Amino acid sequence: MIYFINEYILPKNSSVEHRAMQRVKLFTHYHTPAQIVTKVYDRLQHRVLPDFELADDQVLNMFDYFQQATTVPTKELHTEDLNLPVEYAVEVGNNFSRVFDGDDLVQNVGFIPGTIGRIFYQEYLDNQGNRASTDLWDWRGFKSSTQYFGQDGKLTMERYYTPAGRIALEQYFVADTKGNPLASRLILKDYGNQAERFFQNPTALFNFFIAELSHQDTEQTVFISDRPGTGIDPLLALNDDAKKFVMIPIYHAKDINDPLHAPLDGFLQPAFDNLQHFDGFITPTESQEQQLQQRFPKLAVTTIPTVATTSLKQGHLVPITERPKQLLYVGRLAPDRQLDQLIRVVALVKAQLPNIQCDLYGFGDADYLATLQDLINELKLSNQVHLKDYDPKLVEKYDNYQLLLNTELVNGGPLAMPEAMTHGVPVISYRFNYGPRDFIESGTDGYVVPAGDQLKMSQHIIDLLTQPERLTAFSEAAFKKMHVNQTHLKVWHRWQRLLGL
Repeated sequence: MIYFINEYILPKNSSVEHRAMQRVKLFTHYHTPAQIVTKVYDRLQHRVLPDFELADDQVLNMFDYFQQATTVPTKELHTEDLNLPVEYAVEVGNNFSRVFDGDDLVQNVGFIPGTIGRIFYQEYLDNQGNRASTDLWDWRGFKSSTQYFGQDGKLTMERYYTPAGRIALEQYFVADTKGNPLASRLILKDYGNQAERFFQNPTALFNFFIAELSHQDTEQTVFISDRPGTGIDPLLALNDDAKKFVMIPIYHAKDINDPLHAPLDGFLQPAFDNLQHFDGFITPTESQEQQLQQRFPKLAVTTIPTVATTSLKQGHLVPITERPKQLLYVGRLAPDRQLDQLIRVVALVKAQLPNIQCDLYGFGDADYLATLQDLINELKLSNQVHLKDYDPKLVEKYDNYQLLLNTELVNGGPLAMPEAMTHGVPVISYRFNYGPRDFIESGTDGYVVPAGDQLKMSQHIIDLLTQPERLTAFSEAAFKKMHVNQTHLKVWHRWQRLLGL
């Protein structure tokens, strides 16, 4: 089995999770068993997976594993299914129901967001109206956990159950220096013919979990750490014949201008300090591979594209001049992406192309989004620039746009660039390490401009949008490059060579 070690699969994900999703689908397509391994306790994970066209057996969660809940039929559970005492009265609300025993409020029953009364939690109150405990219900319709609270209202203990109701795990908490709950002990119950196994916290349990996955395989096990902060430590603790690889999804040095000598990223440092422990490192760009090889001559590093697509014969290019919208941004909506500069670029374009449209897809902090909207309003761009939020089906939207813009300066290989190019969307990006010069042939299928040069970026946009034949040529060149060089089969062959499949 091949495992891609991740932290979570959420309703809104970063490029790290999207890369893992695409990869597990590629492996499944070529009939090679592979799973995304997640660490975080998440009762809604199995609700989210269909949004990304993932099957339950393509993702393995640590808590599901120890709770014997990897394969559980889904059933809807509502307040009337809780078998409340007949003397209780239920007052139904939009988001939760209140349960009374006479005049006393004894329970709150919360609903899963976006559903009509589907049980998410059952909160029990003492005779003073304080929360004493809360039962947490899994999306699939079984009681998954119970939280217990002290007189101060702080969490003291959690129990996790199998779908049959047996206690699988217990976790205890103490107060940290600020009085907040801090995991102090975790007990795994009746696992592997041992009544109790003790762990300090979920991270220690995760290390044990990864080792168990390796031990249970009868054939060769392969682990690929996707998130350095999640996957490297358990692989360093694993000393068996499993193959161990580290994906480098980020800029590896703390100084973006000195990749060869600057201090290393703190999450990656342990892996680079223990090169001999790993079978290889994987990067999405050749430029990062070259610089890593120069910095670590003994490093086994390989470039494997994060995006794979159909062959040129199978691909379909929507004519670029027939697309209804012009400009697109995809990624986190965060200050490091310098989206204020992107918005100002649109303002420059608007001066010559009044009907320009630009959509920004992604999620971000509400306060930052408010500053972006304020800037949009200040520049009188409310009819031109739209903050569109995160869309799990974004891949279906690229065919509506003519150009992708990028104004960030740090990325370990942007996912949106090759994704856009597979749809024939040329990219105009600031210059920075790992991405623009790897993906874009400037002047042929996009442009790479000096960082911060908003005027140059706006000029390229105007030139392409006012010259349909040139825009078409750029679009066809981008489409052809991806559908020739990064087909599913070619990317799969790279994986085969690396993993010895």
